[in-house]
Amino acid sequence: MQMLARSQIGVEEYLDLVFEDRPEPDYVDGEVIERALPTPVHSQIQILLGILFAPLLTRFRLILMSELRVQIQPRRFRVVDFAVYRDTRPEGRYAINPAFVVVEIISPDDRYGRLTERLEDYRHWGVPHVWLVDPQLKRLYEYTEAGLLQHATLRLPEFEFEISAQELFKDV
Repeated sequence: MQMLARSQIGVEEYLDLVFEDRPEPDYVDGEVIERALPTPVHSQIQILLGILFAPLLTRFRLILMSELRVQIQPRRFRVVDFAVYRDTRPEGRYAINPAFVVVEIISPDDRYGRLTERLEDYRHWGVPHVWLVDPQLKRLYEYTEAGLLQHATLRLPEFEFEISAQELFKDV
């Protein structure tokens, strides 16, 4: 088994790592950073997001993806919990173009500092809608240049679409 915590490796070595018994890690400036283990609720929310977005797929040519590796900078890769792309699906081993929506789902082991760094990476990368879902507290957040803003409903005004905390967490 490969040791992943705080090891310095090159980009190609990171891209060639294989993960069978743990989530794929992030890669930040040469350091492999393990991500928190997802819970069954985490997985359930990914599926529910897909179901809630499904009516928009054909009307607006959206592409939904989960656990997607993205390249934020030449030496910075993240693995997105849930991403929404418009018109074109990312090709290749990882996405190089910003998604339209990125959703991170908090796991019990997530640390605030690392989580906000991830969200800031997405915002700087050019993602217009960066959302955070907290299943434990049953709260929804939007991440903007002002920081985390709690909302009862997350909206995509471009599509007249919204997801409420009530509908996302009703069976969680």
